[in-house]
Amino acid sequence: MSDDLGITYEVRGRTTIITLNSPKALNALSSEQYLRLGKLVEEADAEEDTVATIIQGSGRFFSAGASFKDPGLMPQNLTKSETHEYWLNKFVARNVWITDVFHNHSKILVAAVNGPAVGLSAALLALCDIIYVKEEKDFFLLGPFSNLGLVAEGASSASLFLRLGWSLASEALLLARPISGKDLYRVGFINRTFDGQFKTTEEFNDHVCKMVAHYFENLHEDSIFKNKKLLKANRDQLINSANSNEAIRGFGKWMEGVPQAKFAKLAKKDIKHKI
Repeated sequence: MSDDLGITYEVRGRTTIITLNSPKALNALSSEQYLRLGKLVEEADAEEDTVATIIQGSGRFFSAGASFKDPGLMPQNLTKSETHEYWLNKFVARNVWITDVFHNHSKILVAAVNGPAVGLSAALLALCDIIYVKEEKDFFLLGPFSNLGLVAEGASSASLFLRLGWSLASEALLLARPISGKDLYRVGFINRTFDGQFKTTEEFNDHVCKMVAHYFENLHEDSIFKNKKLLKANRDQLINSANSNEAIRGFGKWMEGVPQAKFAKLAKKDIKHKI
């Protein structure tokens, strides 16, 4: 098992397991950590003998999204030209790339969700094929973009519409309203919950890994991958369009300086996060 930047990577049989492993920070991720996560998902896609990739959390949150303690979100004294280059690299390139990595992952992409998912992490969760949740009552999905002076990220303007329907997606993205585990299960966003079955996140994660391995044990591997391509083809145009449009509009917000000011106030506790 490798561990880098609070994210672990392990190949266990025919499954790759990627763990967000900063429980004290609620698995909030810096820009560097999001890049690392994308690289590991890419690495998992290239594993020759695996069928599934599991993304799992530790502690009580799946991921609290972007870390507002990340100094890269609040650069100082940039000239206008430097500002363009900085946010094109820091935001646009990263978001388009990591969204594409998740969307085009060829293996079964499974999320073992131990708690709430926020921001870009919630958007990436929505690109997973199968979502298992430890406790429905403890889970919610939050896209706090309107609260942070941003726009939707990670193709969530398309994926949430596809998976939640127009009404819930509108509440999630326009009002930055947390969508409860109950509502997410009702509309089919969640495949299965394990309410009360596991005392710890570790027990839950281990069970999901064994269960997924059992599910594909007698299946024809090439059929799995071809069926995923067929399923994905139906969302390709919407996801790809949303990914590029979100990045350009989000870039404009960073150029205006609105999110930087919001993150600075969050770091100083002048305003409260939606969670």
